[in-house]
Amino acid sequence: MTGDREQSHSGPGVFVWATGQDENIGDSLLRRAYLARLRDHGDVNPWTGQASDEFLAGLGLAASERVFRSYRDWYSAALRSGMSRPTVVALNAGEVPVSRKGALRMLTLAILILWTKPRGGGGIWVGAGVPQPERRRFLAWPYRLVASLCDYVRFRDSESQAVVASRSGVAPDWAFALGTATCEWKAPDARSRLAVVIRGDRERPSSEWISWIKETASLHGLTPVVVVQVHRDAAMAEWLAGEIGGSVSGWEDGDHSAREAEVRGIYADCALVVGDRLHGLIVGATEGALPLGWVETSAGKIRRHFGAVGLEWTGNQEGRPAREFDVLSETDLAGMRESLVQAVDEARNRLGSVGREMFGSKR
Repeated sequence: MTGDREQSHSGPGVFVWATGQDENIGDSLLRRAYLARLRDHGDVNPWTGQASDEFLAGLGLAASERVFRSYRDWYSAALRSGMSRPTVVALNAGEVPVSRKGALRMLTLAILILWTKPRGGGGIWVGAGVPQPERRRFLAWPYRLVASLCDYVRFRDSESQAVVASRSGVAPDWAFALGTATCEWKAPDARSRLAVVIRGDRERPSSEWISWIKETASLHGLTPVVVVQVHRDAAMAEWLAGEIGGSVSGWEDGDHSAREAEVRGIYADCALVVGDRLHGLIVGATEGALPLGWVETSAGKIRRHFGAVGLEWTGNQEGRPAREFDVLSETDLAGMRESLVQAVDEARNRLGSVGREMFGSKR
């Protein structure tokens, strides 16, 4: 997937920062949707860092597209492009935490965006989340600088807007753009499973939470399955499956694209997906499984991102003790299903509009 290629698009050169966690299919799939919209407007030149071929498979890159592993090489190519043609710098989607290293990178990107502007270029930043830093909050100023220099900015939650002092507005996470059309979702009575997708780097769920999962599955006649979307969650998944009496859908091998297809097939058969993996819940939602971020150790990430698409119930119990969780009736589920269809359709429509808008000033 590497190597030089001739420019074939009449639009600008698009140099996109597209690094992500190599072990996490959520990181590749959300960027695939982002890259697809960028590709509509110009020649895509992604910087992926030292990503594996398995990760790159999840990005959906064309064979002709040049992949940059080196930031220096990508940056130099963008500078050269900016000397001869309109060139757009597209900042990373997904989670972009504030750090010293990140702040330095932002300063170099600010310079690059300024370099491209005299020849009709600029910057865009769409679909990112910038969490409030716990320490060294002063390091957020280069992020604010870059956001102010970009021609089009949309973050995926309101907290990120506050961190970078942006009033640009919120757009759904790019992962909502993918998946099965709502009119093609399986009917509720054809769904036989309840999926759990949970982080392996937090405390084990409490006995009360496990009892709630088992009661919910039993009440609705669902078979539990614990899904691994991130490699490091495997040990937690094995333990949890034993506790709730379910199976594990593990990720032993295969690239991101193949694993994503497997996971989507599972969620298409699920009435509910419960957990604290944001993109597990989003992928589940886009296959028609009701997403519930009702996990005691979660701290608000699910609530913020699903609130941005109008699904407040997804995160309204997040971080609370399981003894306070509601026992969901069939009437509750029916109401949730109706709002899920509307929310996913609206999120996809909104992302379609964002995809068209983000290059408006460059045409």
